Amino acid sequence: MIVCKMGCSKKEVRIIENIMENTIDLYADAYITRQNIRISLRENIDVFIKCLNKGDEWVYDADREDGLAMISGWSDKSKRMYVKVLTRDMDLANNFLKIIAFKASCDLYCKLKKNNPLVKVFQKNNYQFVGDRGSEILLCRTYVPRLERIMYKKDEDE
Repeated sequence: MIVCKMGCSKKEVRIIENIMENTIDLYADAYITRQNIRISLRENIDVFIKCLNKGDEWVYDADREDGLAMISGWSDKSKRMYVKVLTRDMDLANNFLKIIAFKASCDLYCKLKKNNPLVKVFQKNNYQFVGDRGSEILLCRTYVPRLERIMYKKDEDE
């Protein structure tokens, strides 16, 4: 079962530690930026957990500890929300991105190395090419409001 949530419990901290320990970030794309410095999520689990507890969201498979995804930007009130995926399983990454897209209510960005196989998974999930920065590309998934959300909101207003 795939879980998407904000914050983490002590049990989930152990899950995060296991995933980070057992999953190699071959392309070094699982990072966050603070004060123009890239901070690796694998090597700074405490920073990752602080971000989750301040408002960033994360997605993981509760049945197996093969990877996780993070939506960063809420904890530092950033203008852009970035999706970071750490997994070797492309099908699991695809499932993470579908859950994130379903729950998202804003544009989502992703910065990946050009040779990262996750680029194709992101593009399959409607992330469009926005820019090229040397060895990296910037992808964006534009938020499109879904009809059921609009109808639900109007029902609440009445």
